[in-house]
Amino acid sequence: MIPEHMSKLKSLFLSRLWHATCIVCLILFVCVGQVYAGATVPEMSSLTPDAGYAGFSYLVTLAGNNFDEGQSIGLAFDESPLSIRNQTFLSNSSATFRVVIPADAKPGLYQMSITSPDGDVQRFNQVFLVQPPTAPEIENLSPSSAMAGTLAEVHLTGKYFRSEGQVFLSKGSQQVNLTNQSVSFNQISGTFLLPVDAKPGFWDITVTHPDGQQSTIPQAFTIAALPSPQIIAITPDQGDMDTPASVTITGSNFIEGVSFQLSRKDLAVPGSEIRMDSSGRIFGTVLILQKYHDGLWDLTVTNPDGQSAHLANAYLSGEPYAPFSLQINPTWGVQGIDQMVTIRGMAFLEGDRVTLERGGDTISAKNVTVVSDTQITCMIPIPANTGPGTWNVVVTSRYNKSDILKSGFTVYSGTSLILAGMEPNTGEQGQYLTAVITGNNLENGSVISLALDGEESIIGESESPTRSDQVKVWFHIPSDAKPDLWDLTLTTPSGQQLTKPDAFKVSYNNTPVITAIEPDRAAVGTDDLKIMVTGENFGDNEYINLDLVMNNSTLPVAGAVSYKGTQITGYLTIPNGTKTGWYDLSVIRDAGLGKAAVKSEMFRVL
Repeated sequence: MIPEHMSKLKSLFLSRLWHATCIVCLILFVCVGQVYAGATVPEMSSLTPDAGYAGFSYLVTLAGNNFDEGQSIGLAFDESPLSIRNQTFLSNSSATFRVVIPADAKPGLYQMSITSPDGDVQRFNQVFLVQPPTAPEIENLSPSSAMAGTLAEVHLTGKYFRSEGQVFLSKGSQQVNLTNQSVSFNQISGTFLLPVDAKPGFWDITVTHPDGQQSTIPQAFTIAALPSPQIIAITPDQGDMDTPASVTITGSNFIEGVSFQLSRKDLAVPGSEIRMDSSGRIFGTVLILQKYHDGLWDLTVTNPDGQSAHLANAYLSGEPYAPFSLQINPTWGVQGIDQMVTIRGMAFLEGDRVTLERGGDTISAKNVTVVSDTQITCMIPIPANTGPGTWNVVVTSRYNKSDILKSGFTVYSGTSLILAGMEPNTGEQGQYLTAVITGNNLENGSVISLALDGEESIIGESESPTRSDQVKVWFHIPSDAKPDLWDLTLTTPSGQQLTKPDAFKVSYNNTPVITAIEPDRAAVGTDDLKIMVTGENFGDNEYINLDLVMNNSTLPVAGAVSYKGTQITGYLTIPNGTKTGWYDLSVIRDAGLGKAAVKSEMFRVL
């Protein structure tokens, strides 16, 4: 039998043990959560992923043991739960669920709870990290180019993309927003409507979140310019003054919003009532006021993107003029040979036609080019059976206005011996020059010379001709040859002689010749010393560039002017510090633009 005092001690011990046990259980309940009543408690070994950014949802895999198909999962922080969706029981050791993290979720480590079908809860502290919202990251854009004025469907790949954001292209002050967006965590799809006036070149692409965070890839997208417009014709191409004229412009690459205008020097007349029925045709109205006078106007067509096309002399206001004052060079051709000619005159227009006419026969020129309103170049194909003799030269405008140069062109037979002329057709006294003599059936061994009454003939030295229509000749013009027009003469080995009157002009020698300078020396520091240079071919009352030169030092003679071809006067200043020694004398005519001469060591600086 236990003594009474021992019995009391036992009761006290058991009472205190019970209280300690209760305290331990309470601590376990607070720290770990309610303990499953069953025999098994769920255990967690990992969460994958175990972190996420606010504003996104994540598919999470839970690994561990003792999972139950009817269990539910939760994540919370300070009584702020996250939305859990699509919970899937895979096995007693694996389950998946989707956690949706709102953009305003509190950052931090969240507690996970697993609740059994019976309502028992197992908690795991600080197992999932919620991070603040992050900026988007762009990895790729496809396609990366498109043409202005088109719809471009694009796909961006990357990560951290969020709905309700903005995607745009930018270049300078221009911006194009993405429309019809479809957004997922790692992809954005949509459409860019590229305006026709979008600047060609590289554009940046930017993805912006609602909270302002953004990502930009510079020069990620290329916009190509639309093809520039092209003009073929305007019809009609002539209209009366002060009368509205409906016109049709044909071409290519016209786009909606196109405009056109007629212009001449500083005047411009815009087209009105413009409409486009295709990319190759537009309609409109032009009105040229009487105060602008008759004449040709250029046509300019401009697309909304600023690209334009220009057609010179496209439209004529008022009554058209006929070409006039015709001249042709050369004035001859040979049967069976195409002859290139230049026609000079007035009022030539784009579209002019050139023909040779005689009786009922016509030879039409090819490759007609209107160089200007005063010059046309073309090729005249002369058939082998063309009748020899003179032909009229006819120039006809696109308005069927014509001018005729009667008997302006001569056709020779293929056997004719012809001396046509020489090029160049001018030279100076004392000059050595190489000239090309043109003609037909030029014979090897012929003597070619320049002749002038009362003067000794200048005999040329010719090479053996490699072509029957031209030969190269070298001439030395004597220094005392008379300045005048000289005849070109060709004498064949058989004695036949041909002459082309006034074919070559001999001019005075313009190359200056230096004889002396007075004075020929002066000291450093001399100011405004009058200088006189004597010689030849200085011209009369002509400004001269007159300089004294030694190595890199130049002393200009100011106000140098020639007098009667033999004298130059000017004024020389020799600054302090000028190098001493002998200086060369340089003379350049026509204020430095003409012939030049230099004579060594003509002036000494002391």
